[in-house]
Amino acid sequence: MEMSAEEIKQFWRGFCQRRKISADVVAKGEAIIDKDPEYWADQTMGDLLDSISGKKPS
Repeated sequence: MEMSAEEIKQFWRGFCQRRKISADVVAKGEAIIDKDPEYWADQTMGDLLDSISGKKPS
């Protein structure tokens, strides 16, 4: 099942809310999702957080 960019961002927002992640990190993640939503639909939100924090390249 294919996910839209908005659905991925909603999942990302929930992930961040549960972990009390700051709004600026949420916004950075949304911008990354917008660049390649198909890629991020197949990744974990932990991978996205690692990408933002510099642990993995985006």
